[in-house]
Amino acid sequence: MPSLFYHLTSRFQLRVFLYVFIAISLPLGLVLYGGSQQFSAYIDKTVMQAVDLQHDQIITGLQQELRYTVEMTHRYAADYGLISYAKLKDSTSQEAKEWSAYANNLLSEQTVRTRYIEQVCLTVQATNRTLCAHNGETNGVLAAQLKSSNKRFEPLGDDSSRNNTYLMTYSESMIDQASAQEIGKITMWLNMNKVWKEFTVKSPIHRYILMDPDQRVLYREGDYAWELQGVAQQVGSVYKDGTMIHSLKQVETSGNLTWRSDYKVPLSSLRLEVFPNYRTWLILLITFVIALSLGGVLLFISAVTKPLYVLKALMNRAERGDLRAYWTFKSSDAWTQIGESYNQMLNRLEDLIKQVKREESLKKEAEMEALHYQLNPHFLYNTLNTIKWVAKIHKTPQISEVVSALVRLLQASLGKKGDFITLRDEIGLTHDYMEIQRFRYGDRIRIDMQVDDITLGCLVPRMLLQPLVENAIIHGIGPTKREGMITIRTWLDRDLLFCQVEDNGVGMQVEEGSSAWMVMDAAQGVQAERMLKERMSGVGISHIREKIKLIYGPEYKMHISSKPGEGTTVRMFLPTHQGEE
Repeated sequence: MPSLFYHLTSRFQLRVFLYVFIAISLPLGLVLYGGSQQFSAYIDKTVMQAVDLQHDQIITGLQQELRYTVEMTHRYAADYGLISYAKLKDSTSQEAKEWSAYANNLLSEQTVRTRYIEQVCLTVQATNRTLCAHNGETNGVLAAQLKSSNKRFEPLGDDSSRNNTYLMTYSESMIDQASAQEIGKITMWLNMNKVWKEFTVKSPIHRYILMDPDQRVLYREGDYAWELQGVAQQVGSVYKDGTMIHSLKQVETSGNLTWRSDYKVPLSSLRLEVFPNYRTWLILLITFVIALSLGGVLLFISAVTKPLYVLKALMNRAERGDLRAYWTFKSSDAWTQIGESYNQMLNRLEDLIKQVKREESLKKEAEMEALHYQLNPHFLYNTLNTIKWVAKIHKTPQISEVVSALVRLLQASLGKKGDFITLRDEIGLTHDYMEIQRFRYGDRIRIDMQVDDITLGCLVPRMLLQPLVENAIIHGIGPTKREGMITIRTWLDRDLLFCQVEDNGVGMQVEEGSSAWMVMDAAQGVQAERMLKERMSGVGISHIREKIKLIYGPEYKMHISSKPGEGTTVRMFLPTHQGEE
């Protein structure tokens, strides 16, 4: 048997693999294409929701820190110790030193507690003193830019963003409750870079920009090209622009001011973030298709190709003469049925070979027997010739004529002129036979020839009509003891030659339920012959029926019609063959 490697590398198996692969890949590809459209829309929707959620988290965190900054500034602006320090006129007194130390500790505590607060300053308006506390990361004291507006976040300026460090200030006035006058300010410096880092994971592919109503950049992350047109129309929406996802929202701050926040992320990176195993699943799907195709090929080899090779090998053995090469391979039900049919074919073939050998043997025996009995007709022929010459010598013409007619009949039966003769010659033999019967019956039996001249040249099997005429005389007219009439008719109809022999003899009884015309063929021959035995020997009829069947085939038959007291009619139809005239 061919090896597995041969199955996998032969051209037939390769074609099967390609067929299976295409048969699996095309429907799966169409399904995946249709599903990818839906899945792509689902991914875009999911990614946009993720961007929107992440943007909301950034804004929520930013607003919380802004509110915390506002709350701490308000708390410090209302602190009793800081207000007492701001009211002092003499900064050198012991009380001023104590309140100064208190203020310094309180402000320093705030920079330590909140790491994104870069500096906290107390500015005394009366004496123009400034007390600041800053964290250790700040290089020096930041310049205090006191503005007229309070309770409002303001960008520090372009100087603070030279190294991509964005700072904002928030100030609140300190009010003397007794005089209701402003005595100072509390100002906090907020580092937006640290706030952004607090609530997001910094990535080089993310883009973010924060702007105030005056279009001043409060914070920028990444290479961001801000487009002023269309911003107002897109506020509060999430949309896809090419390969980027935009999320534009508003940030509510103190002082009834609204900032604009725009967050932009590449779509490809978000897909990997939302669906991190996307490529892995794609590789697994391709691997699955290839494995399924290979499995289909192996299954095809096991279920079809291997049994096919087994059957081919068995047929080669049978072709070489081994009729015992039976199917014994265990496979599917379909192949088992094919194998059983193959085994039955071998058995039938063996039976046919035995039958052919037996028929050949019988044929040889028949030929030998025919050669043995061929001497008797020749001896009878020579004897009749002797009788004919003796009758002529003794001047007995009737005996001579009868013997001459019998000699012609014997010559025709010996078949020296072949298996076929013209209808003219066949009618002549029938006349010779009637000449012999007239010697016995005299003029009591007559024959009427209604023969179409165009049929005389047609070829028919020799001795076709004589046995029918003989049966009509012996079994039909002979028992009646009255004059008899035998009518022979021949005619052509299309491509068929019709020959009919009628007599007015005793006839015969047709079984009840049978047709008036009985067909003498292979299927009904037994029934017809049984009905003929009462009035005929059946030998001549069977001989003619078998001769027609062997020469012309089963579609050409003999029909017999008969009624008691009305005679019998035998009709034959044969294909037309013209002889040489």
